[in-house]
Amino acid sequence: MEFETADLCDDNQDKKIQVLSHEFKNYGGLKKCYGEIVTVKLDKSNWKLLELLRDVDGEGKVVVVDNAKYFYGVVGDKLMTFAKNNNWKAIVLNGFVRDTAHTQNINVALYAIGTCPLRNFEKTEGTLGNQLSFGGVTFNQGDYLYADCDGVIITKEKLL
Repeated sequence: MEFETADLCDDNQDKKIQVLSHEFKNYGGLKKCYGEIVTVKLDKSNWKLLELLRDVDGEGKVVVVDNAKYFYGVVGDKLMTFAKNNNWKAIVLNGFVRDTAHTQNINVALYAIGTCPLRNFEKTEGTLGNQLSFGGVTFNQGDYLYADCDGVIITKEKLL
């Protein structure tokens, strides 16, 4: 389905639309997407995210991840390949990515605050379904995300 985030904002002024901070850039190959949000809170390592992207069908979904801006590359080409293979549309990460020469060629959107080649090897816990707040936005499991070249918007109700 075709959409523009600017038009969605104009056509839905009566709904509370949040806009993710401009500091988040797309390092993935998919330039326009939307879906229902699944939230993940990490503690430095990406093990919980890896399991989700590898083991769960993400059809119609996007994953929003808070890694508290730890300076590690959380998502790279391997996790992006899992995401693509399991039909996830996008990853929005409050953290850093790596392997961007490859992630930009994978048909999944990947929004993050920057890049870092170093990854964390320590296995730490993560949790699913948390309310997350970063980039001027509050994300809840089951909210909806719409993204294109103008930005990323979040709503409580489905707009398309």
